[in-house]
Amino acid sequence: MGNFISKSRKEPLQLEGLYAAISRLPLSHRTLPILETAYASRKAGFGGEQQLDKVFENYSFPMKYCVLHDVSLVSSTPFQIDTLFVTPSYAVIFEVKNISGELKIINNPPQLIRVLNNGEVKGFNSPITQVENNCTLLQDWFHSRNITLPVYSAIVLAYSKQRVELFDTKTPFLFPNAVPNFIRNLPIVPPLLDEETFSALTSDLVKSHREYIPTPICLTYPEIKNKILTGVACPSCNFLGMQKYMKGWRCTACGRTSSDAHKQAIRDWFLLYGGKMKNKDCRTFLHIERQSATRILQGMNLRLEGANRNRTYSMFFK
Repeated sequence: MGNFISKSRKEPLQLEGLYAAISRLPLSHRTLPILETAYASRKAGFGGEQQLDKVFENYSFPMKYCVLHDVSLVSSTPFQIDTLFVTPSYAVIFEVKNISGELKIINNPPQLIRVLNNGEVKGFNSPITQVENNCTLLQDWFHSRNITLPVYSAIVLAYSKQRVELFDTKTPFLFPNAVPNFIRNLPIVPPLLDEETFSALTSDLVKSHREYIPTPICLTYPEIKNKILTGVACPSCNFLGMQKYMKGWRCTACGRTSSDAHKQAIRDWFLLYGGKMKNKDCRTFLHIERQSATRILQGMNLRLEGANRNRTYSMFFK
């Protein structure tokens, strides 16, 4: 019936925030290697999720279905699903893992253990427990809307070079290229939802998604808060310290100009510090005067609260 992707995957805001911190810290700062490691780890995770995305871009299934990537819902608690495959007969949750090293999944206590080539051992939460919890939460979400659908699950190892040792678990572990066969081999049962109900469900899933807003970087790494380098970065050469002029911004390093380079700087501020921005915060961060800050803040799609000197701005992340 054709490929139907209802929600595509976007680069995580956490990646953008970590990049902002890395690019705005002095090269000698002791936290920089920690941030770079966190960035590389999250980037690898995102890359692994994209491997599964390619499967659904290139395969079509005979039944009516929709695919939602990186969907965040709220049941008794918020929960996030890497990829959700929904049909009128059932739903499937796919949890993607891209972790380097030798992996071992143990049952008691539930844990994933990673051993690197240098012998370093690190424990992670069990992906089996994670996906089982998500199955329960999704079923609760369905029930709250008078929907009854079986929910299956599988853990997808992003690359076939990943090696994992498993205990005897009922949760399937797959590589991306095995996902289509896994779906096609699920029990064939009559549709439990008619076309109208299924269409309403998929629409509700998309509308109910709530963008995950990560903890501001400077709250996670408070030691960097007073070391962040301010200024507007040049989109062409990344020089930090563009100068404001009537029509926009001019880079003193490469000479190029930009009409909206301030937009990324404003996003950086919210990802780094969070909370609400005042005119003074904008002036300090962008190195501009009050009137310029007012025009910039009012020209962006920000949530305004208060008036005059008490006015604050909050960002809608998309």
